[in-house]
Amino acid sequence: MRIRTALLLGLLSFLVYNANLREISGQDTIPTRVLPVALLRERTVALDMFFRDWPPSAPLPYWIQRVNGHYLSSYPLLPGLLAVPVYAMPVVLLGGDSWVLVNVLAKLTASLIAALSVALVYLAAARLGPNAVAVAVALIYALGTSAWSIASQGLWGHGPAALFLAASLACLLHADERPWLLDAAGLATGLMLASRLITVFMAAALLGSALGDDRRRGARALCWCALAAGPFLAYNLWTFGSLEGGYARMLGDFKSEGFSGTWATPPWQGLAGLLVSPSRGLFVYSPILLATGLGIGPALRQGPHRRLFAWLAGGLGGSLAMLSTYSLWFAGISFGPRLLTDFMPAVVLFLVPAWRTLEGRRSLAAVATVLFGVSVGVQAVGAFYYPSPRDLDWNSSPRGVLLKTRLWDWKDNQLARLVRNGPRPLGFGGFE
Repeated sequence: MRIRTALLLGLLSFLVYNANLREISGQDTIPTRVLPVALLRERTVALDMFFRDWPPSAPLPYWIQRVNGHYLSSYPLLPGLLAVPVYAMPVVLLGGDSWVLVNVLAKLTASLIAALSVALVYLAAARLGPNAVAVAVALIYALGTSAWSIASQGLWGHGPAALFLAASLACLLHADERPWLLDAAGLATGLMLASRLITVFMAAALLGSALGDDRRRGARALCWCALAAGPFLAYNLWTFGSLEGGYARMLGDFKSEGFSGTWATPPWQGLAGLLVSPSRGLFVYSPILLATGLGIGPALRQGPHRRLFAWLAGGLGGSLAMLSTYSLWFAGISFGPRLLTDFMPAVVLFLVPAWRTLEGRRSLAAVATVLFGVSVGVQAVGAFYYPSPRDLDWNSSPRGVLLKTRLWDWKDNQLARLVRNGPRPLGFGGFE
């Protein structure tokens, strides 16, 4: 019964995610979008085939680096590797030289990954509360968070990170029935790390919970995590000289872009921006998540899973604290709080213990219903309206988003501008 419900929720999400008939991402995802083509056509992760006519003296885009005579992605490999099964037949038959085809395949991959994460969020939530509540929480995650507007729309690393976080959570919560799932939780945690190294605090929380549940199997989960993440981290170290991989050079360029360093934002400023700024705040773009505040106390005080919730609270707190000091906490040119997308499967689970409070007070339930409606509307704006044409886009007009005071402009905020500018035309053309 639960598997069927999970599959139905995943299918519904997949259909919604593709209803806008567009791929939405940015230049950050270009190497990930073309990596499967290079793998299928030339059996290599190097993107040399796309740079054969590149003038040797011309500067390279930030998303590519020349290492030992090869052109390599500045971003993690795993998201592109996950796309290979979706790309395989179309690239073999059609060649993969068309940006329209590449964008269609990237969108299908991203939406499939996000839809699978919805199914796994449901399976995790179903171990914490009644089935109806688990369905509601999965729908909130699917339609009321950036799982829709970001993870499902393009081949960012956020979608795979969220998928493997959801998988690890589902495994941990079912491990009391099937102890071997602790091994699977470790494997999923390692793949989450390989997708987005910035999930390191959440990885520590998941592994800490596994060790607390069963020390022997938890140690095995740690080994599985290392086995899954190890090859990708080794590639980063061997190729780029850093565990961060190609990120290391980009982070090193922050000073040349006017920042005083990579981690130079005052924590209170970054935290406020991530949570409540009008153009990037989590509670502005997904106000239904305000209801998680009602679940934190009950989650930590009572119930058989309070230890897991304590670990999750610590992992989320550490992740938020780290991102709050990040100089580019607002994620540059993007829609809403993109950098928090990775952690949404863990955040929404706090809605399960909040549900009893909502059910017991009609006024709160009514407010939550309204907030959910607003959240879905905001995410729909991201899916159908973002981005506006370049000369009208809020991120670059009238001034660039690097002028961070713009993030606090309530009169000219991103959502209002998108609605005024109108829906984005359909289509998969273009390399951005």
